[in-house]
Amino acid sequence: MGGKAAILLVLGFSVIFLVYGHRFNRLSTDSVDNLSNYYVETKAHNIAVSAANLAANELFRDKTWETGFDNVSFDGGTYNVYVSNNVTSSGKVIICHIPPGNSAAQKTMTLPASAISGHQHHGDILGPCPGDVMDEQKATIVAEGTYQGITKVVTVDLRPSYFSKFGNYYAKITAMPATGDTFNGPFHTNGKLTTWGTPVFWGKTTAKRGLRKKGYPKDPKFYGGFESGVDIPLEFDTTGMRKAASLGGKVFRDTTNSNQKTKVKLEFLSNGDVEYKQKIGSGPWSPEVTVPLISLAPDGVIFVERGNVYVKGTLNGRLTVVASKKGKSGCGNIYQTDDLKYNSDPRANPNSTDVLGLVAENNIRIQYNNDTRHDNVITQASMFALKGNIGPDNALVKNDHKLASWKILGGLIAKTTRVTAHYNSAGPYEGYRFVHSYDDRFMTYVPPYFPHTRNLEIVSWYE
Repeated sequence: MGGKAAILLVLGFSVIFLVYGHRFNRLSTDSVDNLSNYYVETKAHNIAVSAANLAANELFRDKTWETGFDNVSFDGGTYNVYVSNNVTSSGKVIICHIPPGNSAAQKTMTLPASAISGHQHHGDILGPCPGDVMDEQKATIVAEGTYQGITKVVTVDLRPSYFSKFGNYYAKITAMPATGDTFNGPFHTNGKLTTWGTPVFWGKTTAKRGLRKKGYPKDPKFYGGFESGVDIPLEFDTTGMRKAASLGGKVFRDTTNSNQKTKVKLEFLSNGDVEYKQKIGSGPWSPEVTVPLISLAPDGVIFVERGNVYVKGTLNGRLTVVASKKGKSGCGNIYQTDDLKYNSDPRANPNSTDVLGLVAENNIRIQYNNDTRHDNVITQASMFALKGNIGPDNALVKNDHKLASWKILGGLIAKTTRVTAHYNSAGPYEGYRFVHSYDDRFMTYVPPYFPHTRNLEIVSWYE
């Protein structure tokens, strides 16, 4: 029995070692395969990332670029880049792009009609991908890196950086933020920031040429931090807004074609209507008309060409009001004649969709009249004055020696600052105390066709 037992033990251990040896060999083989697959997939991914960076660089240099790259050899593999550029282009065809070998990375794109047949040949289909939402102000990069038959995809979304994201923006500071002034939201000047006393800045504050403190105490409060050396030029072309208004909004202009000034009065009603009338040159005011705002300007742009706008009321809806100069002296101004506010205040209702942009080629003013003088004034809007500034009329800076408050919810973007009050060592004593609250929605929720900065910025990078 001892000999037979020994033989059985030897045979048993031999079988066990053979089985585990086979398994160890298979594990070793699988490890090599896994390492090889990992290397191939990583290589394909790195090629796609490189291609996305190359394409993003082209868009940073030229925001109209949409050529892409076709079957470019790179690091032992190849890459293709497709660009869907809605920022400055029109007349495109919507497709659902399905990357070869990676259908899970499908992406809705808009491409020139001449490129559609080629995309359909590779499996793309007409129309948007399920669940995708088109953004008319977005550029999309789809970069595909292929190595040894494996394709990886990187998708990058870019869009213009809108000026509405600023609580305050000034190309140059000419009226110093001073004691008693409070600023909310991002603050930027493309010159030197000079302060007097202890103004308060709650948002991130940036300046191209640094900070100078004056007054006593020299103690501005930067609760969101301060950074110098940031360059953001004030550049904007109203052509796109004029086109948008002519296609789906409302354009007020001199219908006599005699180069006369056009004046328009707008009063917004809380039920969503707007009352308006206009005057051309020295002629009479037209009869007042009341219509739903959505009917007057379906795409949300009212454009006054070579004229001035007078606004007040309670806005129910989304709108941008534009006053253009178009070479005419005394034009391109917006005058607020009474309180201008939202039907649904976003501070009480975070889901409010009421939003207003005021865009003047020249200045934005609070008009001196019986509805404004001596009283607090409310402005709820993002205001943009391309060649001028924003603030009260000269008479309101004195305000008949009365001190009131200008309560702003939104932003001010202008070439220069404007004084709102007269000051002594204790602070403002006549005019308007500047009380500013930033509308946080403006970081992502923009008034229709509101001005944007010259370049694009990356808003998402998906690998």
